Amino acid sequence: MLLRLLFLLPLLLALAAGPARAQASGPLDSLQTAYPFLVTSANHIENADIGLQRFYGRLRQLPRHPADLGGRVRVVHLGDSHLQADIFSGRVRQELQRTYGNAGRGLAFPFRVARADGSPSFRTAATAGQWQARRVVGKPDSLLPVGLAGFVLTTTDSGAAFSLSVSPLRRPNYAFNKLTLLRRPGPTAFDWQVRSARGRRLGTLAGSAPGVATTLVLDSLRDFVELRATRASSRQTGAQLYGLLLDNGQPGVVYHTIGVNGAAVRHYNRAPLFFEQLPVLAPDLLILSLGTNDAYEPGFNPAAFERQLDTLVSRLRRRCPGADVLLTAPADSYRRHGARNPDLARLRTVLRAYAQAHDLAYWDFAAVQGGYGSMRAWQAHGLAANDLVHFTNKGYDVQGLLLYLALQDGFAAFPLR
Repeated sequence: MLLRLLFLLPLLLALAAGPARAQASGPLDSLQTAYPFLVTSANHIENADIGLQRFYGRLRQLPRHPADLGGRVRVVHLGDSHLQADIFSGRVRQELQRTYGNAGRGLAFPFRVARADGSPSFRTAATAGQWQARRVVGKPDSLLPVGLAGFVLTTTDSGAAFSLSVSPLRRPNYAFNKLTLLRRPGPTAFDWQVRSARGRRLGTLAGSAPGVATTLVLDSLRDFVELRATRASSRQTGAQLYGLLLDNGQPGVVYHTIGVNGAAVRHYNRAPLFFEQLPVLAPDLLILSLGTNDAYEPGFNPAAFERQLDTLVSRLRRRCPGADVLLTAPADSYRRHGARNPDLARLRTVLRAYAQAHDLAYWDFAAVQGGYGSMRAWQAHGLAANDLVHFTNKGYDVQGLLLYLALQDGFAAFPLR
């Protein structure tokens, strides 16, 4: 009898920990077996009980509320080149939506029109006219300010157009029946026509409509539209686009990714329009994945970085006071010519101390990754690129799964209320 109890004890403990935690152990064990350099015991969210109260509370309410009665949880994930391609964040989005419901793709930007790489979950292509773009890492320009997506796309050509499509065969399916444009409004702004794949006009969004966000409800779920900037009067001289929101009207999770190659904390701090537009997304959780570029060059100053971090977090919380904040530590990476980067450990110390001092959640990915110098092991297993800064698609996929499992682990321990 005693032997039987000893055999059943691990199972009983797993069940007592809750379904999410019991399920998480399987994927973590598999990852540990496949990649023995991982430290999966470190894969948890520090300070989650305080730092993620709102987020976890909203997740718990999802099954009882339809979309029009608050049955949505909104996440905004902010970062650099590790996010712009949306493989890392895309895996987190996919897993959260598989678990809690797919409420749509959320924020999209026409990266290809801006001659930049972007998410594989949607495609854009210029179809007419000339387009110019700026991104948040460039020199600030008061005449062409960067907006919510960390980019701005502009044209002075009436009739300039681009297409936006999502694959109906891809899972999850991001077909949408509501399209929101984030653009510069005013009497000199072009109107936007929205057309179907066959050229039928689905609606027009007036450039003079107040507010940065203007929405068109479509007649059905769509996987393709063309957006055309048009001059309806002689006063209209151009258009500036900051992003698009793709919505399917369903309850569940909306996971917005904002990532710009080369971005550091200081770059977002000098983009006032980014903070001004952020409340449009109404986030329940803000995930900040920055730091690689802040400490890439020698001469990293922890005190200066802490001041920059405080400016960023303070502005985010001021604009979105109801959102929880999760700080994630950047991965171990190398500098030029294969030199290790010891400053990343100092940056992580700043992040952890700041999270503790301000009741924020913290995820130490570098510790889970394997610690100082572990990027070499990731490269040897096909998970890291040759520059020892970025990951392969497979590596980003592993990182996204680890963050999802850490979030699930914290949710399983979140007390019922």
